[in-house]
Amino acid sequence: MPVDHRYLWSTSFVRERLRVGGISEAALFRYFLAVMTFDWLQFTSIATTPVVSVSTWSLAGAWMTFFITIAGLVYLHGRNGGAQGRQLLHRYFPLSVTVGWKFVVATFVSMWLVGSALSDKSAEVRGWASALVLAALNIAMFWSIGTHLARLAREPAA
Repeated sequence: MPVDHRYLWSTSFVRERLRVGGISEAALFRYFLAVMTFDWLQFTSIATTPVVSVSTWSLAGAWMTFFITIAGLVYLHGRNGGAQGRQLLHRYFPLSVTVGWKFVVATFVSMWLVGSALSDKSAEVRGWASALVLAALNIAMFWSIGTHLARLAREPAA
């Protein structure tokens, strides 16, 4: 059975499928599984990477990510219509996967660019720059998902 790549990469396709009610529970579970797997891999790789000490910029980046995530989820709830919104999780998981893949690629490219552009700078400068770029990408990802949620909240269901 062929897999339609649009379910992975095309946010507008997925948003339209959500609008017309065309994402099955099985597909929704696969999106949920993808998000949980990514989170597990991310946190496990961080937790199992040996470090002598945690740098100030790494600690600041971790706390920024925590606060951005909390604020981002509250923002997404609002963009979905707040207390009057419908199907937040049903919409969030597919959109976060299709938007998220693009930000994973953007993160790798951005980190490479930061490393290249600041190769002659100290580890501290590169660390702070990386933390700030990652924070900006995280905010942009929530903004992008929120844009799609807001469109779904405004559009009539088919």
